[in-house]
Amino acid sequence: MHVDAALPHLLALTLALLLPIVGDRYDRRLKTFTSAERRIAWYRTTIVAGCALAAMAVVISYPLNAFVLPAGFATLLLHKHPAIFFGAAIVTVSYAALVLGQGLRAIGNPVFRGRLSKAMRSLEFVLPVSTRERKWWFFVSLSAGVCEEVLYRGFLMHYLSGSFAGSPALGSLGALLISSIVFGLGHTYQGITGVIRTGLSGLFLGLVALLTGNLLVPIVLHILFDIQTLWMYRPLRDDPASATRLIEGCTA
Repeated sequence: MHVDAALPHLLALTLALLLPIVGDRYDRRLKTFTSAERRIAWYRTTIVAGCALAAMAVVISYPLNAFVLPAGFATLLLHKHPAIFFGAAIVTVSYAALVLGQGLRAIGNPVFRGRLSKAMRSLEFVLPVSTRERKWWFFVSLSAGVCEEVLYRGFLMHYLSGSFAGSPALGSLGALLISSIVFGLGHTYQGITGVIRTGLSGLFLGLVALLTGNLLVPIVLHILFDIQTLWMYRPLRDDPASATRLIEGCTA
C-alpha cells in the first residue's frame, strides 16, 4: 500500500484510538490541578491540534469534498420514505431548539443558570472562568465547530461509507452510528455521562449533515452549542469565591 493510500486509514485510527488515549492523559493532568493559565494552554493546544487534523483531513480527502457528505441518503428518504425524512427533520429541529433554548433561558435567569452550573460542576476544570479565558473559549468554539465537523461528520463518514480505497463500506446509517461513537470517545474528559451525551450530540449533528448533504448547518449548530457555555456558566458573576479558586488554581 502506498503512503498516500494509507493516510486515510492512519487518520481514522488517530481519531478512533490515538486521540481518546492521548487526550484522556492530558485532560487528567488538567483535572489534577486546574487554573486560568493551564486552561488557556489547553484551549490553545485544542485549537492548534484540531485545525491541523482538519486541514490534514481536507488534503487527504481530495478530490473528495470533506464538506459534502456521500450523496443519496436524504434523496432516498425524501423520494421513497417522505414521512421518515420529515420525521427525522422534526426530531433534529426539536433537539436543536431544546439545547439552544437552555442557553437562551440562562441569559436572563440567574436561578436557572445556577442549576446549570451545578450540573456542569464536573467539567469546571476545563470551563472558562476569567474574562481572558472566556475570550479564548470563543475561538475554541469556532475551531471545534468547524474542525470537529470536518473530521467526524465529513472525513470519517466518508471513510466509513467506503469512499476511500480499502475503507469499510458501512453505508450512511452505519457511518453515522460509528462516527458518533468515535466522536463521543474523543470527549472522554467529560466522563462516561459526557461521552454518551456527546455521542448523542454527534448522532444528531450527523443526521443533520445527512439530511442537508453538507456540513454548513452542523458547523453553525456545533458552534452555537459550544459558545452558549459563555452565558450558561458565569462563576465570576454567580459564584465569585469559586471563580477565584478556579482562576488561581485548585484540584477539580
